[in-house]
Amino acid sequence: MTEKTNQFTGPKKYLEKSFLEELNYKIWSTKASRFNADKRLKVKAKLSNISLAFLSAYLIIASLISVYNINTGNNEDIINYVITALSILVLVVSQFENAQDYKLNARIFHDCGLELSILYNDLRVFKTLKKKPSEYEIYLFGKNLSEKYQNVLRNYQNHSPIDYDMFQINNIDYFEKVAPKKVTPDNIKKVKRRYNWEVYGWYSIMIIAPPILITGIVLIAKYINIVP
Repeated sequence: MTEKTNQFTGPKKYLEKSFLEELNYKIWSTKASRFNADKRLKVKAKLSNISLAFLSAYLIIASLISVYNINTGNNEDIINYVITALSILVLVVSQFENAQDYKLNARIFHDCGLELSILYNDLRVFKTLKKKPSEYEIYLFGKNLSEKYQNVLRNYQNHSPIDYDMFQINNIDYFEKVAPKKVTPDNIKKVKRRYNWEVYGWYSIMIIAPPILITGIVLIAKYINIVP
């Protein structure tokens, strides 16, 4: 008689367990991922406001360079071009960022996480407090809970893959047992780099790049004025 081999590996090991165990993992992972999405979008909403404030400040500063004629010689056309470009950039970025509705989407993901938390608590109560339930009781409970879980998913949009990746590295103790390759030091670093870029990358560029650009253009204007 041959030994039975495991058909599933990694996080999908729950598929080899009972349906309640499978449902437990699905609700747990989805709940945590939705709360991760809520946290990520709240950070992005804050950074979005900060970066737009910086862009507006840069626009005002560039305008003052032209008004006070700060050492740019007679090359006002270059400064005016920078001011116009910054104005367009602020307009486009503001429209794009406002269209994302980070705060609203964060709230939606948070509400979804709360609904899933209720289902998760119901499941934990059934598993821990219900003594020796019959197969029929397990069937009815699992069927009812599964339908509620699907209804919750149907009413909300899905989270980003990075939210599930963060769930994995936030639960290293669990995944070291079921999927050690998912939480190796290299993979953890990769996930954190992707997360930091997705959350902070674009806004860091918005804050850092304009002053470098403005300074460079002012220096070029001075150089053009000096060199015959």
